[in-house]
Amino acid sequence: MEQVSERALYIAEEIAKRTATEHYRLVLNEEREASITGSKIGGKPYWPTDKDFPTDERGNKMMLLMQINCAEAGLKAPLPEMGMLQWFISINPERMYGCQGNYNEDGSGFAVVYHEEVTAYSTLPDAPTHASVEEMFTPVKREIALDVVKEETVMGVNDGRFNRLFFDIVKEITGVKHTDKMWYQYLSNEDCLYFEQHLGMKRPRHQMLGYPVFSQEDARRDIATHDTLLFQLDSQFSDVDRKELVMWGDMGSGYIFVNHEDLAARDFTRLYYCWDCG
Repeated sequence: MEQVSERALYIAEEIAKRTATEHYRLVLNEEREASITGSKIGGKPYWPTDKDFPTDERGNKMMLLMQINCAEAGLKAPLPEMGMLQWFISINPERMYGCQGNYNEDGSGFAVVYHEEVTAYSTLPDAPTHASVEEMFTPVKREIALDVVKEETVMGVNDGRFNRLFFDIVKEITGVKHTDKMWYQYLSNEDCLYFEQHLGMKRPRHQMLGYPVFSQEDARRDIATHDTLLFQLDSQFSDVDRKELVMWGDMGSGYIFVNHEDLAARDFTRLYYCWDCG
């Protein structure tokens, strides 16, 4: 078997050093019961009694995909340290998971809601859930509790910023500037495999912050504006019965991106939501 080249090892090490950052890995815990005020996917959402519930362009209530109890999860800046963050999507049959195609940036088919504190709530019996809509309209198939783990991660090869960083490092090594190549065209097959296995590419990847892991390529239309990953929810099968827990199309993922300044200001109105398909 061909060995990984010394140059590839050096470039990979440099990328890991330059992009290492903390993120929050979200673990689907099938053994722990999900609660109305806890971090989870699916099920009935926490909702304060004095707040209007998010609706789509037809005026229909949206469905909860995920919620994070910020204090219980131990979130730190730039994420909120208290309260509740929630991700909703429309179940309009003319949309796919609340998107027009594979993306949505006008805000009409999805919503991110932030509650500054967790207070008295209603269970909202008329709010749709994964269990009350047709299966094809929801990527979330069950209500599952979430464990939140803070750890370090690095940029993966299909982040839209990876190629430029790769060739910046190549130029530092060789003095040669490449403007018309992709990173994988510069490496052997063995080197490419090493990069894919060692640079933040392991799935399933449910997370907040860090770097998105796409099934294909970076789906953002404006990476400079939507520079921060707020949520990624990946496809996953149950460890118990091998049935679907989450499924975006054919083993894809869903993503919410936000601008870092908007996140600091707790402004969730200028978001980019997209999903890809494996």
